[in-house]
Amino acid sequence: MLKKFLPILILCVLCSGCQLFRNAFRPNNPKAPPLITTQHPTLEQITSAINRNSMAIRNMTTENASILVPGVLWPVQSRLTFERPKRLRLQGSATTLGGQEIDFGSNDTLFWLWVRRLPGEMWYCRHDQFPICPVRSAVPLEPDWLIEALGIIEFKAEDLHEGPTTTDEGHWAIISRRQTPSGQFVKRTIINAQNGWVLRQEMYSPQNELVALAISSDHRYDKGTGVLYARRVEVQCRGTEGKTTIDLGTPAFNVTTPFSTDMFTMPTFAGYRPVDLCAPEFLQNQGVIMPNPLPTQALPTQTLPAQALPTQVLPAQELSPTPEASLPTLIQ
Repeated sequence: MLKKFLPILILCVLCSGCQLFRNAFRPNNPKAPPLITTQHPTLEQITSAINRNSMAIRNMTTENASILVPGVLWPVQSRLTFERPKRLRLQGSATTLGGQEIDFGSNDTLFWLWVRRLPGEMWYCRHDQFPICPVRSAVPLEPDWLIEALGIIEFKAEDLHEGPTTTDEGHWAIISRRQTPSGQFVKRTIINAQNGWVLRQEMYSPQNELVALAISSDHRYDKGTGVLYARRVEVQCRGTEGKTTIDLGTPAFNVTTPFSTDMFTMPTFAGYRPVDLCAPEFLQNQGVIMPNPLPTQALPTQTLPAQALPTQVLPAQELSPTPEASLPTLIQ
């Protein structure tokens, strides 16, 4: 079951984790100011500025986000709620059908995924078990990374950070090495050298393969909270075909009204039984869990050179250029 629906699993999790974006231009939204104005900033200056902006987001909610996935002609209307540190809830409905199609959630203990088209099962896993769970070899992304792809990026003190170096396009690149029970993951973050906005995030596996990519654009500024955010993101993940485009409607940051008590509680759905991805009986039924083979249209296998990371990781046609003329396009 897992292998059969792995592309849907990864795609839906990515869609849920990345809802902080919207590409519609609204005249009442001010242009985002620069996070960094220093011409030659140090590593500490860059990471501190980005961390301060992310830490300013205590919570976020939006009722009118949308997701456009490969092979689907209409967007999925979505409601997204986020609360630090790990609380996240996405509820998506197909606009032409009206019924709920996706429910992805995360609380302080576990995360879950329900998709109407996956009959009979709703998957879940504890956060503390997922890093050492055999199924993780087939789902190579940490749930925390999904929140980073959402735009809430944190350069953690326990990770090893290197840079900044300058890309061919004149932007800054920071390499972050993150040790996990599955080995060392490497993240490459591209930052606009004119203003300090995060433009691109690349995640590499311990085997030096590109496993995920998020490109954000249409950066905006929330005057009430001083939060800088991006309203549009294009995402690709190993094991899925094509790109997923995520638009954020009208987000509200740091709302004071408490969220409902069941917002971050794992739900139940009639006809769908909860399945623990790390339960011995589930793993036994699945047999040996192996990474899903890459489809022909998925991310190409990319290895890391010994001294540097590549600046180009996707064919030119895979992701469209950013709509903002003020932002140089990273993908030529």
